[in-house]
Formats: sequence, C-alpha cells, structure tokens
Amino acid sequence: VKNEDGRVIRREVLMPHHDTVIEEDDHVIVFCTSKKLVQKVEKLFQVGFHFL
Repeated sequence: VKNEDGRVIRREVLMPHHDTVIEEDDHVIVFCTSKKLVQKVEKLFQVGFHFL
C-alpha cells in the first residue's frame, strides 16, 4: 500500500534472514532488550571502506 507521501506501508513485520537486503530509502527499526547490545547492533549497520 502506498501512502499519499510516497511511503510504502507493508503492514507486516519482516524478520531478517541471511538473504535480507536493506535497500536505499528503507527504514529499519531495531529494539534492543539490553544497552549492552546497542554497540553490537550499530556495528552491523556500519559501512566498510570498500563500500564506495
């Protein structure tokens, strides 16, 4: 379903798998149950120097 401002609303929860790809303009919401996990999650989203 496309919203009036162009956002795509899937109305579902997507659970990541080994082949899940985050694409340009995607938004990801991550809930951490412990502050200890925040740094690990941040590392997962870091772009390496080879990206460019």
